[in-house]
Amino acid sequence: MTLPRAMTPKMVADLWLCSERHVRNLIAAGDLPSFKLGGKLLRIRGEDVEAYECRTGASHGLGVVSPLPSTGTENVTAIPSAPVTRARLNALRRPSMRS
Repeated sequence: MTLPRAMTPKMVADLWLCSERHVRNLIAAGDLPSFKLGGKLLRIRGEDVEAYECRTGASHGLGVVSPLPSTGTENVTAIPSAPVTRARLNALRRPSMRS
């Protein structure tokens, strides 16, 4: 897929199926290079989007998953990519240990 030369954070968010805030957070953290057009408008080069996808293993339309540091003690469970209803989320949630 050929990307435009310059993309808005909204365009990148739509491409990655994530929020515009997530894209702006990646820019603020220095993970995704950007530039200002006319001093105000934030733009991301298409090449930088592709380079980020290559570095992180993300693909168009599959969302961006930032790797989390592993402590080796987590219980890793595969989560299906289908939409999850509130009832299903409640069933998957661990019971509270409050006394």
